[in-house]
Amino acid sequence: MTDISARSEADNEENPLERQRELMELLSQETRHSIIQALVGHPKILASADEINHFIPSKSKKTVEEQLDVLVEAGILAIYEYPPNKEKRGLPWEFYGVTEYGADVLGDFNYLKGVPMARAVHQKTRKGEKIERHETAPRPPLPESVRETVRLDEEST
Repeated sequence: MTDISARSEADNEENPLERQRELMELLSQETRHSIIQALVGHPKILASADEINHFIPSKSKKTVEEQLDVLVEAGILAIYEYPPNKEKRGLPWEFYGVTEYGADVLGDFNYLKGVPMARAVHQKTRKGEKIERHETAPRPPLPESVRETVRLDEEST
């Protein structure tokens, strides 16, 4: 019997429909969904934790950070570092951004179709001095494959 149950577990791990359901559950949780929207709306698709928190005012900073960790652990997001900012007061040096795998998943679940709208919302949202400073801070480049997938260089309408 253990052989059958072990086989069932292996089948579940390899079942693409089960994997799709898990990803949908991961992405559809309210805070994680809001984080993804904030990131795809960002002009550089890389945002500091403070920027992301600014776009999710209904959730506590701790809640947002916990969900950022979940997305990083799942491989959807990564932390991209820009060490030169470490020495500059008031500038972030760690940025959350989509991974190559994450860009593929977001594309598969049609999140990227909403990029123009998310960017328009981002652009129209009032930001304080700190958030504007973070938004314009130097940051590392995203991998080219991610840039192409999320159409970073396209103008939003």
